[in-house]
Amino acid sequence: MNNLFLYWLDTMFIAGIGVSISVLDCDSTSYLFLVSVRRVSPRFSIPPSNHEVMPGGSVNLTCVAVGSPMPYVKWIVGTQELTKEDDMPMGRNVLELVNITQSANYTCEAMSSLGIIQATAQITVKALPKPPATLIVTETTATSVTLTWDSGNADPISYYVIQYKSKTWEGTFQEVDGVATTRYSIGGLSPFSEYEFRVIAVNNIGRGPPSELVEARTGEQAPSSPPLKVQARMLSASTMLVQWEQPEEPNGQIRGYRVYFTTNPHLPLNMWQKHNTDDSHLTTVGSLITGTTYSIRALAFTSVGDGPPSDVIQLKTQQGVPSQPVDFQAEAESDTRIMLTWLPASQERITKYELVYWEEDDKNQHKKTFDPTSSYAVEGLKPDTVYKFQLGARSELGLGVYTPVLEARTAQSTHVLME
Repeated sequence: MNNLFLYWLDTMFIAGIGVSISVLDCDSTSYLFLVSVRRVSPRFSIPPSNHEVMPGGSVNLTCVAVGSPMPYVKWIVGTQELTKEDDMPMGRNVLELVNITQSANYTCEAMSSLGIIQATAQITVKALPKPPATLIVTETTATSVTLTWDSGNADPISYYVIQYKSKTWEGTFQEVDGVATTRYSIGGLSPFSEYEFRVIAVNNIGRGPPSELVEARTGEQAPSSPPLKVQARMLSASTMLVQWEQPEEPNGQIRGYRVYFTTNPHLPLNMWQKHNTDDSHLTTVGSLITGTTYSIRALAFTSVGDGPPSDVIQLKTQQGVPSQPVDFQAEAESDTRIMLTWLPASQERITKYELVYWEEDDKNQHKKTFDPTSSYAVEGLKPDTVYKFQLGARSELGLGVYTPVLEARTAQSTHVLME
């Protein structure tokens, strides 16, 4: 049998075309056939398949249709025909898509005189996730805030990122990464402070846009620092005025202050006399014993509890005698010089300051007297040596109480010995 004829039969079979063959006559060298070709409507032997691509990605869509007669194949997206009418192939059409940025449905259409068929391939561009929805604060404590939210995405989310910052902070957000649930508690916050929060969803493409901001204020705590710049001075022979500034870390709304005072500073604080006041920054304490030195401390309290007391200051109950210098500090400026600073007393007629100082290992005291000022440089000291200082203020009526002992070390010597 002729090889060309056999190839034709094989082609018809592969194409799905029905072929009927009858032998009409034959001899030793030839055959006479009656061949009937059955007409077949188009069908897809390789329909187009769906694909997921990255943004900017590429893909080839292959569509193969067979029938008798052989159908023409074209591509359509929406109402737009992508295959030119005069360039329409038969049987097989490959659509090359590049730089894909949007998801779309691409339709392969096969047509012949026996009919038209269609098959659609869905091209899905993997997109960044949408912002989480319904972010709310469900619980607050003094140092933590609990957030809940909805995913806001139908597709799977790898994890969430929580961003937060103090409302008064102009810098960038802090982040909590790798959150696997839609509820999370953020700790380590400052008490009685306003914060801003937002949540970001992350998938295998990357981070999506952030959610809407929500705000929350943490709860109150007792103050974690004492009142600042506590000062006292005598108003009369038996009445003193005590004043201060708000604690650096109030941790809430200050409800009031408590002033403790005693003539015996070695007693525990709960055995000192106390005087409560509101949230003002000064108060008077009367009925004091004249000619006596009092030790004074102050603390602030919120609705949650008391903060720590301030350092002890002392005051002599002698009208006209200056109060103890406040905020007494020392800083080494060189290997032989230490600068002393303090806050000048207001409304007090100070005529002189008296400074006493000595080396840590030598009890021999040195004394300096100088006019009213708020700083004094002590010079001629030994290098790399610890010195102790006390400062008192004097008026025409007498010398006030010295400050507690203050220590400072001079810098190491910068001189190099030459041989």
